[in-house]
Amino acid sequence: MPADRFTIAPACAGDAEAVLALYRAAARTPGSSWDNSYPDRDFVTGDIARGSLYCLWGKDGTLWGAASCGEPDEDIQALPCWEPNVTSPFELCRIGILPEVQGQGLAGALLQWLLEEAPRRGAGSIRLLVSRDNPPALALYRRFGFATVGTCQLYGINWLCQEKLL
Repeated sequence: MPADRFTIAPACAGDAEAVLALYRAAARTPGSSWDNSYPDRDFVTGDIARGSLYCLWGKDGTLWGAASCGEPDEDIQALPCWEPNVTSPFELCRIGILPEVQGQGLAGALLQWLLEEAPRRGAGSIRLLVSRDNPPALALYRRFGFATVGTCQLYGINWLCQEKLL
């Protein structure tokens, strides 16, 4: 996907409704562990307030993707599977692509951008939870060098814990 077809930028308060609509649409894709109650407005506004939400905008002004990448949630940070000697790990979560533009390399473009941005913000690794039932996400993270470092069950879902040292 040529980068001249989109831009990636930190989300601002005015983007919250568009991100929430994107998340609702992405929740309907096969393999998604989301529903109409997650992620909700509180997650979106919290991610924006922390400066961890990023938006991928099509040149036509349509929000094509979004992801949160920043300080880990306490429940995620407390999992015993992570590399113990990492300074400033970041958590990647709530990455979604508008269903109409999935399969065009946008998730990879957004992930690549985040992998370059996170070290500039001081991250030593990126950690994430991925559902075993989401083959496209599993393939994406494998392609970008994430290693499975454990498993867990949280929020009623069996997850693979994945990490990439930066």
